[in-house]
Amino acid sequence: MGNCLGTPQDMGGGGGGGAIAAQPAKLPSKPGTPAAKPGTPGGTVHVQAGGSGAQVAPAPTPAPAGPPRPDAAKMHQMRKRIAVAAEAISSAADIEIPVIPKTDYAERIIAKAIEGCLLFEQLSLPAKQAIIRSMKPKIVKAGEVIIKQGDTEASTFYVLERGSADVRIHKEEWGEERKVHTYQPGSSFGELALLYSAPRAATVVAGADSKLWVMERAVYTAIKRTDQQNIAAEKRRLVERVPLLAVLAPEHKTVVAEGLEMVEFQAGQAIFAQGEAGDKFYIIREGTVVLTKGGAELAHLSDEAYFGERALINAEPRAASATADGYVVCYALGRKAFNELLGPIEDVWRYETLRKVPILSNLSEQQLFQLAGCMANREFSSGQEVFRKGEEGDTFYIVEEGFFSVVDGSNRELAKCGKGQCFGELALLENKPRAATVRATTPAKVLCCTCADFDRHLGSLGEIRNMWRFEALRKVPLLAPLTSQQRLALCTAFTSVTKHAGEGVIKKGEPGDTFYVIEEGSCVVVADDGKELARLGPTAYFGERALLKNEPRAATVQAATDVRLLALGRDDFTRLLGPLQSLLESQAVAYDTPASKINKALKLEDLKHVACLGAGAFGKVTLVQYDGKYYALKALSKAHVVQTGLQEHIKREKAVMAEFDSPFLVNLVAAFQDSHSLYMVMELVQGGEFFTYLQARESPLTEDEARFYAGCVVLGLEYMHDRGIAWRDLKPENLLIDTQGYLKITDFGFAKKIPPNGKTYTLCGTPEYLAPELVTQSGHSRAVDWWAVGVLIYEMVAGYPPFYQEDRVAMFRAICSTDFKFPSHFSKELRDLVRRLLVRSTGRRLGCTSGSATEVKQHPWFKGFDWDALTQRKMKAPYVPKVNGPADASNFDAAQTTPSASRNSRYISTGVFKDF
Repeated sequence: MGNCLGTPQDMGGGGGGGAIAAQPAKLPSKPGTPAAKPGTPGGTVHVQAGGSGAQVAPAPTPAPAGPPRPDAAKMHQMRKRIAVAAEAISSAADIEIPVIPKTDYAERIIAKAIEGCLLFEQLSLPAKQAIIRSMKPKIVKAGEVIIKQGDTEASTFYVLERGSADVRIHKEEWGEERKVHTYQPGSSFGELALLYSAPRAATVVAGADSKLWVMERAVYTAIKRTDQQNIAAEKRRLVERVPLLAVLAPEHKTVVAEGLEMVEFQAGQAIFAQGEAGDKFYIIREGTVVLTKGGAELAHLSDEAYFGERALINAEPRAASATADGYVVCYALGRKAFNELLGPIEDVWRYETLRKVPILSNLSEQQLFQLAGCMANREFSSGQEVFRKGEEGDTFYIVEEGFFSVVDGSNRELAKCGKGQCFGELALLENKPRAATVRATTPAKVLCCTCADFDRHLGSLGEIRNMWRFEALRKVPLLAPLTSQQRLALCTAFTSVTKHAGEGVIKKGEPGDTFYVIEEGSCVVVADDGKELARLGPTAYFGERALLKNEPRAATVQAATDVRLLALGRDDFTRLLGPLQSLLESQAVAYDTPASKINKALKLEDLKHVACLGAGAFGKVTLVQYDGKYYALKALSKAHVVQTGLQEHIKREKAVMAEFDSPFLVNLVAAFQDSHSLYMVMELVQGGEFFTYLQARESPLTEDEARFYAGCVVLGLEYMHDRGIAWRDLKPENLLIDTQGYLKITDFGFAKKIPPNGKTYTLCGTPEYLAPELVTQSGHSRAVDWWAVGVLIYEMVAGYPPFYQEDRVAMFRAICSTDFKFPSHFSKELRDLVRRLLVRSTGRRLGCTSGSATEVKQHPWFKGFDWDALTQRKMKAPYVPKVNGPADASNFDAAQTTPSASRNSRYISTGVFKDF
């Protein structure tokens, strides 16, 4: 940890001490010596509490023995882990970055001190310089307390310029405070406070009159965020300049940009030599590169120039040598890394063309890449015919080079085709004579695929369309009881409906008799005032209850773009599945989620209090009864929410839950408020917390048991990710067990909509489960959830999380370097799954391409796992909690914590919650 004193959050197995440097940083020899180059990521924080995750289960009946119990020191038991969240800033421009005059010596002291600190390692040189310039001086007298052990409002990081500082720790077993270390000039401490407000792990007292330099968390966060956003924008802009990559779709250019790594070269250093095999391409960020061939200079390349790009295609020998002319900084990407991110570039070119072919729109990314890989090359001379009108069509063509003319029987030109365009695609769909003649008008090259090759690799296009529809139907909770054969029968009954942008699909209050699945494009759910409530993309569905009941539409849905929908009317549904009507109606009753919310404007007195399920600083969760049904009522103190600055946090939680209708999530039924509290009425989950179940076991889960629970989480995440929502707080504490033993995801306080290819920067989550990009605050997406799945699966089978250390800074360093070991009882398949989830590069992390959850579900560890049975809730759970009726609260700890003063304090409305 260099010279940084960690300040870990006291959580999990009891928190732990900070990393205390054994030696101070090596000082510049004297004032006036050249400064070492400074050195990367951060955030800020409130402790997050509340949520239905506050429900605590007592110990269930011990489960059957599994793998041997790990060493007790490694068991991450005892208290529940508390989530942390950085104070959100809408823009780094909101924070004033000070510039404080310093001597050259002071700047060198600071630069050297931060060199070994994790949170500064990835910052650009300008950002490090801004950090140094922004630090403020602090003069302390001997004996003065600089930081105090246990302080929770920690937000400052220190560098000691002169004097000394003693580190003192108090432990109950010692019965006193003891000095454990002394900082000398050049040391730094308090690094973790730049991430979030964790209790200080030690007291630091000035041992002599001293001078320190102080960095505030808000300033660090603003500098870090601006730096990371600038770097991301710069990489994206540079990728746009490379012609070889021009064909890539925007999302793939973003993947390539994120895969670029910064490399430095000193003056005269060889970047590569003529004749050696090429394996990387480079874009110059700073400096000049000289290209030579046979000793003769060919060119001088400077900022934003690129070279060596053909290395992405193959390992052909370098045609010239490249040498740094002075200090040079480049972004580099190797062919192997590119292939891991997207696949061979030639296949990517083909894929980008195939994805634009309308009749192939139902193919998945994986299928399109498979098709790209099986296409053959053909060449045509100018004037040569490809096929003639009336001939039997059996081949589909994509133009790689040159031009083709499409003519009718009278030789009248109907169209021209150039690079990236296709013709003959209808041959994949139907065996009909060609409708026109196609001939080359220049020497040309094409990629072609016969109907037989297509069928052999992928199956018939008609079958693929039906399978796409089948997968879309599989995600509809109301249709979960259907067998595969029944679902396939429904696929054939769909009709295609096209709507233009802005056109209405269904209108609130109108009778509903049609169910829709979005095949292409997007729709929006709009409120009465026209405000967008939710955005739906391909595979999203709506209007499913119209298949069962003639009830009014609950919302208005409009086309956001030109959209192609699959429509299924109630009459066709009844004709095909009439005998199942009663079964599906019982499913609708058993699974009574937001599809049939409580529409009445509720008041607290409408709900009958039954029992307390849990309580915390924000409020409490109670079991309530309304209209003969039982629910969990989450009550949040408005005063406390405002005092902690979490107004948007709570409003966002309610907004994302309003979109949910899944058996693998805790669904919102209603929301209301009174003068002092916010209330969310949620479905009741009576089996207690998964965390408590794991802690009560004599051993970790077996792999079969873990597979079941991981499957529940994967399906829940798939549902959220399909709607553009990142959860960002996966851990056993936020998983509840229902009466059948299935897991439900709860506590959506950190859930956030993140647009495709978008990023957000605020640190949030639980330390043991944070992905590297959260720790470094380099911008994160839904990919953080798949990292957390890797941590969860590891913890379920090992009994402890993979990166856990009492020293939080050491743990974060292990996370960022993906430094962990497997217990010996992990299977080969499990090790591979965890390794592929716990990958630092989001572009290479399993589940993070457009294949998303499907990639995870198809991993060999899940081989033979019946996803349909899990979706239909027909799979037997490893553990079923004991529940005595719908009002039973025995699986929760009813003991309440002492309410905070703010929880009961009066709240004076400012209108901030008017839309809740």
